[in-house]
Amino acid sequence: MDQQSEQAVWRRVRGPGELTAEKALLPERLEALVLEEGALAELLGSLARSVRGPGNGVLSRLALQTRQRARGLSALYYLLTGRRLRLRAPRPPKPGPLPEALRDAVLRTRQANRAYQSLEREFEDEAGDFRRYARQTEDNARSLTALLQRQLDRETEGK
Repeated sequence: MDQQSEQAVWRRVRGPGELTAEKALLPERLEALVLEEGALAELLGSLARSVRGPGNGVLSRLALQTRQRARGLSALYYLLTGRRLRLRAPRPPKPGPLPEALRDAVLRTRQANRAYQSLEREFEDEAGDFRRYARQTEDNARSLTALLQRQLDRETEGK
């Protein structure tokens, strides 16, 4: 944890500061994001296991990053509420055709990116974490889009 995050935690612990409606809903929003990130990590992990070749490493790396974000969000939830978040995302069904599964992963990653950007604007104390997650999901969406494009190009060349 960096110094800025630590100071934010101590401000929340020490002071009974004003609790706004937005701040009261943050734990619920974090819980939903943990579920979504968990499901996305499962999807990416499943794709990594099914893909052979250069895309496998990229998908494995993205699955790991997504799991790490979910753990980071769970830790933030704990700091805010004092309760452990023990949610497990349901296992996604076996991915269908690779282009459709990659498209789904791109859309889910972009949706998470928008959520992080929104949280960054709304919650000053946690903005650094949300900004970092927003940048990471943006990079992940680019990587997934490039994989999808390569897959579509291969399919087009094969016809």
